[in-house]
Amino acid sequence: MRDLAFALMLLAVLPLALARPFNAYLLWGWTGMLAPTTYFYGFMVGARVNFVFAVLTLVFLLFGRVPWRTYQGNLLTWLYLLFAVHATVAYWFAYSDNPFNDQYYEILIKGLLFAVVMPLFVRERVHFQAMFIVIALGLGIHGVLNGLKTIASAGGNLMLGPAGTMLEDRNHLSAALALLLPLLLYLQTYTVSRFIRLGYLGAICVVVLAILGGGSRAGFVAVSVVGIWLVFTTRRKGLAIVLVAAAVVGFLVFAPENITERMSTIKEAEGDSSFMGRVYAWRVSSAIALAHPIFGGGFHAVQIQSIWDTFKASPGLLGFLHLPIPDFSAKAAHSIYFEVMGDLGFVGLGLFLLILLRALWNRQIVKRTTARLNGSYQWARDMADMLMLSVLAYMVGGAAVSLAYFEVIYMVVMLMELLRLHVARALADSTVASMGGTAP
Repeated sequence: MRDLAFALMLLAVLPLALARPFNAYLLWGWTGMLAPTTYFYGFMVGARVNFVFAVLTLVFLLFGRVPWRTYQGNLLTWLYLLFAVHATVAYWFAYSDNPFNDQYYEILIKGLLFAVVMPLFVRERVHFQAMFIVIALGLGIHGVLNGLKTIASAGGNLMLGPAGTMLEDRNHLSAALALLLPLLLYLQTYTVSRFIRLGYLGAICVVVLAILGGGSRAGFVAVSVVGIWLVFTTRRKGLAIVLVAAAVVGFLVFAPENITERMSTIKEAEGDSSFMGRVYAWRVSSAIALAHPIFGGGFHAVQIQSIWDTFKASPGLLGFLHLPIPDFSAKAAHSIYFEVMGDLGFVGLGLFLLILLRALWNRQIVKRTTARLNGSYQWARDMADMLMLSVLAYMVGGAAVSLAYFEVIYMVVMLMELLRLHVARALADSTVASMGGTAP
């Protein structure tokens, strides 16, 4: 039944996608984040819905439906292209017999491609708002569904994301949902309809319960960063305090004993076998990077047993810990930083860090620029704050999960870049107007 309902919905929105390239672009992003076919059991299983809207959008670009001369040139696009080229060379020179190499290279290139064409579509405030809504309706659905299951099961729900995607793992999904929370808060603040604002507020509460009920320490730390930042910096401190208090109460009410015990081990790292497994994975990832400093070992090479066995005795960058040689099987990198380091080498890690730091730098520029626009662009200042907080949540939560190639983070960083360009144009127009001239 759900297959038929979704198929009919696609038929209804297809004319909208054909009418306007921006609509096709939004549907490309939405279906990519939602991965709708993972929720089906009938004839829609395996349908390449996302591929259809991606191709449709690119065909529009190829035939000039969106003029390339309107592309907003920016430094981040060049960083993305350089990162893609570097990742491609790393993919070519990767260790053989690595089934992860094709999979994660494709994920990264698809995410970067979506972000690179974004400057053709996102220019005005309404475009930014639309992108926020698409992320909320794509990524947010996974959080709301898991949060409602957590409430219905009184904390007994086993948190899972869409099957066959990198968000299937609860740790990955928890960290990704923490990134989403600031975007939901922005939408809740700047939505006109009171009914929809209440809906966003409810979604925030349910997503927080999903993260806390999932038992992921990475998600717990990331959502804590979001809560603390909001309490101390937001203009709406009252709402922030209420949300944080509600999250704490909800966690205490719904979280089973095994989850609270798991959270308590954050301060007992040395005695936690799960955490120590991560440390060993970090050591092996860094050893791979030292052996291949420019291009690394290829995507998720650390998870290949033969490669793990080759480097497990090497101290890597963590030799000062004097750890014994591990006797367990290969593990994932469990850190976006060590993940990129082992996969793409130190050069790839440098590009990855530049991309993330670019978002933090752009937030400062937007803050200074909006201060010169006499309060008329407060929405842009608030948007920059929430985008920055999303990046911070990702950087903190991602320190313990393998989520370096998650497409949404590349969208968020590009949105920050385009927001900087938007407010820069607004300041230029304002300056020209004050001088009695006209903008070029």
